[in-house]
Amino acid sequence: MATATGTETKTPQPKETFHFINDPADAINEALTGLTYLDPSLSYSPDYKIVYRSDLASFRDSRVTTIGFSGGGHEPMFGGFVGPNFLSAYVSGNIFASPTAAQIFEAIRLCQPSEDREGKGTLVVCGNYTGDILNAGLAITRAQMRGYRVKFVPVGDDVAVGRKKGGKVGRRGLSGHLIALKIACALAQRGESLERVGEVMEYVAANVGTVGVAFDRVALPNATLTDLQMLPPATIELGMGAHGEPGLRQISPVPSPPALVSQMLDLITDISDTDRAFVPFSSATSSSQYPPSGAGPASDNEVVLLLNSLGSTSDEVLARFAELAVAELEKRGLVVRRLTLGPLVTSLKMSGFGITVWRLPPENGECIDRNEAVDSWDSRVDVVAWRQ
Repeated sequence: MATATGTETKTPQPKETFHFINDPADAINEALTGLTYLDPSLSYSPDYKIVYRSDLASFRDSRVTTIGFSGGGHEPMFGGFVGPNFLSAYVSGNIFASPTAAQIFEAIRLCQPSEDREGKGTLVVCGNYTGDILNAGLAITRAQMRGYRVKFVPVGDDVAVGRKKGGKVGRRGLSGHLIALKIACALAQRGESLERVGEVMEYVAANVGTVGVAFDRVALPNATLTDLQMLPPATIELGMGAHGEPGLRQISPVPSPPALVSQMLDLITDISDTDRAFVPFSSATSSSQYPPSGAGPASDNEVVLLLNSLGSTSDEVLARFAELAVAELEKRGLVVRRLTLGPLVTSLKMSGFGITVWRLPPENGECIDRNEAVDSWDSRVDVVAWRQ
């Protein structure tokens, strides 16, 4: 009920109860410990919040190791993707907070032989966020001074953040690094060098675009009851960030699913938008430019499509949006070669979803041949959360 103070009336912010968290301070350790019950081939270091392959001691001798790190609250990223043909280790910070430099350094130490330094090296990946990059820089500098071989690739794939707004900081990381890691980790499993694995990681990341949409921002589980920031009624936010950061614009009334998908794909595929044309399609178009301009089909007209739940969007709803996205991309002259969906990079219980598009290499290849790229995508993994 509103309370009156003088001539002003203040309405309390809505609250949300988090029923299934025992103590917010223990949430990360409990969640990551639970992973080892789901997959007994995983080990967990609670002091450093590191999930890693139990066979790491033998794997690291002959192959490049891969580390993903992030704040907690985005599960199953990255803990659910540790295992054969995917990540070697995952380092978690507290909820929406980067792990410390000491945690990241410990993961690097786990991933490389500590005596002779004859391992093939380690790829370290995170989303493009300032705290993550600063802590990784400190950890990697320390590791390199001690003789470890490390390649660091931060990934920004959020097309809602244009070049003008992003400036030197660049785009936010969403789910694009998960796609790039799927390819890079497959190459690592096959015995490729650190230079090659890192090169392909950077190439795939540069050809990925993501945009999210949500009905609400996120409520942090920092107490039994926590403030819940609501959008106005009948409103969605296009370009919502993974931590509830402001998006590109608020839309009201909520558009129909086909219209919403069209707007989202415009942000990813419209190469005439010089502020946001990050994915270098040769002839992809916006919804106002059917059929695609140019003579004949492009050699880079095949894509991989990912539909990601931000926390509370069901597979059934994602599947419907995936169907619409495939049809919309076909209108733009693009062929969906592979599709996956599910809760992959979440934002706690946020009510929304994201669309990620990876432009596959042209037929004549660029950094990686198209067939090798698709074969790497198809390589079987043995992890908790990936949808084969």
